[in-house]
Amino acid sequence: MTPDTSIIAKLLHVNGMHIEKVEVQGDYRIKDGSPWIYEKIVVHARPFERLRGICPLCGRHCPGYDTKGKEESTWRGPNLNGMLVEVKYQPKRIECSEHGVVTERIPWQDGASRFLPDFNNEVAFLALTCPKTVVTEFMTINWRTVGNCIQATHNRLEPDPMQRLHGLRRFCVDETSYEKGHSYITVIYDMDRNRVVWLKKGFGVEVFSEFCELLSEEDRRSIAVVAGDGAKWIDTCVKKYFPNAKRCIDFFHVISWVNDALDQTRRDLARKAQHEYERTKDRIDREIQDRKRAEQTAREGYINAQRELRVLKARRGRPSKRRLELEAQIEAYEEEFNGAEPLSGERGRRGKYTGEQLSMLDALEQNTSQIKGVKYALTMNCEDIQEQIQSRIDLIAASYPDLYQAYQLKERLRIILHLKDPYLAEEELRKWINDARNSGLKYFIPLADKIERHIANIMRSIECHANSAKSEATNTTIKALIKTARGFRNLDNMFALIMLRCSDIVIPLNNRYRPDAELQVRKRELANQRKADRENAKREAHGFKYSPTQGT
Repeated sequence: MTPDTSIIAKLLHVNGMHIEKVEVQGDYRIKDGSPWIYEKIVVHARPFERLRGICPLCGRHCPGYDTKGKEESTWRGPNLNGMLVEVKYQPKRIECSEHGVVTERIPWQDGASRFLPDFNNEVAFLALTCPKTVVTEFMTINWRTVGNCIQATHNRLEPDPMQRLHGLRRFCVDETSYEKGHSYITVIYDMDRNRVVWLKKGFGVEVFSEFCELLSEEDRRSIAVVAGDGAKWIDTCVKKYFPNAKRCIDFFHVISWVNDALDQTRRDLARKAQHEYERTKDRIDREIQDRKRAEQTAREGYINAQRELRVLKARRGRPSKRRLELEAQIEAYEEEFNGAEPLSGERGRRGKYTGEQLSMLDALEQNTSQIKGVKYALTMNCEDIQEQIQSRIDLIAASYPDLYQAYQLKERLRIILHLKDPYLAEEELRKWINDARNSGLKYFIPLADKIERHIANIMRSIECHANSAKSEATNTTIKALIKTARGFRNLDNMFALIMLRCSDIVIPLNNRYRPDAELQVRKRELANQRKADRENAKREAHGFKYSPTQGT
């Protein structure tokens, strides 16, 4: 029985299509040695009469020229319970006075792809969370087609991505890797509207200058804040293209600098502790070997002395001089070695060393493991530290004053960056620089010089409250998208997926509720406000305060 054409038209969700006939086609196929039935729904359709003969470039009605090809062209529609849906139509060629002979516009075609819009929407929606292999198996398409569907969806939902550059006032620039081998892309992130505005392969002055050239003179003058890391190529382009912009270094990178210095200090202590353990162990091993050799030599002399003593004939009167020597040698051996501390008798390490040696080695090994085990505890914020981790920090404070001093410098700098008063923040930051230089810590002295070079940009960040945490979160999202998709060979398709994910674009799905962009913005702002309230409450409960006289 032929399905009702009105139901099929409702399922396809396409305007401007007149369905002439619907049929179900199927055949037997062999795959991996097993037969299976391949069925599909074929819809023979044509555009409405008023929509036929329209030029796809200028949109004007044009006279017909001829029929394109001898067979019907095919467009894929959304699957119906796993069954493929194909729309067939034999398009006509028209003669446009402006563009010449072209193929007429097909109302149900999604851009240049041979798919319906709903099909591309479903593929793009699945690609945001699923690997390409899952999407290809579920939608029964080739893995190359997934990228083309993503590109078609983005081109339809956002015909001109350059519109994102209009009204740009505060943005963050950063680079992130998209595959192994030092392959990077430059990401421009709008901090006001929380979206990616521009992507380009590579990084450096040339790539960033290409973005700056896209902006008009008026847009460049309206840029107020440019945030990023301490790269020199960002400073060069900001001075050249954005005369009114304030160059800011976000707190994320400043804290990463001090965390690196703290971790280098911890590594040095761990290496010293490990070397001390190895030197002590080698010294004890040498002592054991020397003792064994001495004991072996003495044992041989003891045995020989006993044997010689048995051979000597006993005689009346005063003992011989040789007998007295042998008896003294035997007595000295028994006094030296029979009174030594015996080994435990166990196999391995505990059978090799004495109790005192084991205690010494265990203490040194525990010392090394303690330093290695506090790596993540030292990088945590003080208000997030739990009781178990706090005990490790207390142990560091009692046993390793240099490492604890580095930890205090890290926490002190982090609190300075949270100060709201720029003048107080600058005063305390300069005190921190002097304290870091006078601390005698190997890695904090060059860090103090580095922060002093960038102190103007850091103070602008405090003044403007410019934070690229969302930009760094976007980089993490980009890496997750690439990892989920198992990589991209076509960067344009990857950029299209990033634009869909890192923006307020809503992919419409037929007969399913999808919130609009404004509602998503309100939900995100509410979630951010709740997160900020929780962090502030946690800081207040922990006593997150900073005194101007506080030092290390």
